[in-house]
Amino acid sequence: MITEKDVRHVAKLSKLEFTDEEIENFVKDMDSIVEYVNTLEKVDTSNVKEDDVKIKLSELRKDEVKNSLSQQDAILNAPKKQNGGFSVPQVVE
Repeated sequence: MITEKDVRHVAKLSKLEFTDEEIENFVKDMDSIVEYVNTLEKVDTSNVKEDDVKIKLSELRKDEVKNSLSQQDAILNAPKKQNGGFSVPQVVE
């Protein structure tokens, strides 16, 4: 079960701020998502072969060329910037 504490923790990790009402709504929404996933885990798929599920290429959406964000817009809300890019802590020595 998802709790208010869980939602506040994820929000803090994500550096997002929400009202108490938004937190309450997220608790309900996230809890229903977890409940749905738990339901899916109970479905017996032992007789389903991996290649039984096929997608026709005609069912896929067509690629469309679209404008992307400028470098300046992409880093606009970054907490730390360096040399026109994102600055992140070193994770590999």
